[in-house]
Amino acid sequence: RNNRIKSIHSSLKIEANSLTLGQVRDVINGKSVLGEQKEIQEVKNAYAAYERLSEINPYSIRDLKQFH
Repeated sequence: RNNRIKSIHSSLKIEANSLTLGQVRDVINGKSVLGEQKEIQEVKNAYAAYERLSEINPYSIRDLKQFH
């Protein structure tokens, strides 16, 4: 779980998300975080995608589009 949080933070940082690792952890743990709503939603979306990773068919264009 800790590695997943770090991975989400790193991936979103590349996309210019300004939330800190602690804020990302708090968002995932359901705590309130001060920050742009768009950035908070990016964390939630990324975490949801990681949670459903085992359901994705890596050869399906439809799945790729759905999770992108």
